[in-house]
Amino acid sequence: MIYIRLKHIIITTVAVAALLITAGISHNSVQTLAPENSSSVRVPILMYHSILKYPGGDKYTVSLTELENDLRYLNESGYTTIVFRDLIDYVYEGSKLPEKPVILTFDDGFYNNYVYVYPMLKEHGAKAVISIVGAYTDLYTEEPDTNANYSYLSWDAAAELARSGVIEIQNHTYNMHSVKGDRRGCQRKNGESEEDYRRALTEDVGAMQKKCEEQLGEAPEVFTYPFGLVSEESKDIIKDIGFKASLSCTEGVNEISRDPDGLYLLKRCIRTPDKSAEKILEDL
Repeated sequence: MIYIRLKHIIITTVAVAALLITAGISHNSVQTLAPENSSSVRVPILMYHSILKYPGGDKYTVSLTELENDLRYLNESGYTTIVFRDLIDYVYEGSKLPEKPVILTFDDGFYNNYVYVYPMLKEHGAKAVISIVGAYTDLYTEEPDTNANYSYLSWDAAAELARSGVIEIQNHTYNMHSVKGDRRGCQRKNGESEEDYRRALTEDVGAMQKKCEEQLGEAPEVFTYPFGLVSEESKDIIKDIGFKASLSCTEGVNEISRDPDGLYLLKRCIRTPDKSAEKILEDL
């Protein structure tokens, strides 16, 4: 397995991701359940990345104050944060969901998610999902660096989050979070045979599944496409690996029924500094 060795490469990749991407909270004690006779449940998913106290102007870095404002809005508006295990149980097991569920996702596994997001979620009685990149997590485990401006989670930090009951950890590939070279994210390369593509994607994503099982105690059930770049062939491969859901970067809201196929390529709305959770949800 090839590790990424230079931190500036990672930072550059994140900046490129920002360009490509443009292609609910209430306390458990007062949750209202969705009507049992509903044919589907409306589930918006918000997508965050880095959270800092004082962002430096990055279009895809949201301030801690902005995140807290989002959490307050969701709470006051009757939303309840859920994680994907809740959504999967709704579809496969017939379990109930709150009347106004919302999912907060944080891509890439920035260390500032541990420093700032985790305590903020606990303070507001909320939950969230972090999709981590295995190569980044390996690098910052081997070469510890806890600078909130650019560092990524170590496996120890990821394990603490996974045990917390507040954060759910999901798979963002082991080492396909890049648009450099001849492969863009985990898309099929030009001229690549379907057999070779299946092998490459299965090996990378499977390696991440194994890493998570070893380090976190269980393998993720949700796959998050890097940059939202999808190949037609990848849809069945992701299912065959065993994922019960996948996340795209397509904007919109999800209408979730009891059909398992509806859990793949779930839509998400990206939260930027100039578009609050309130604005996003009002526009859906």
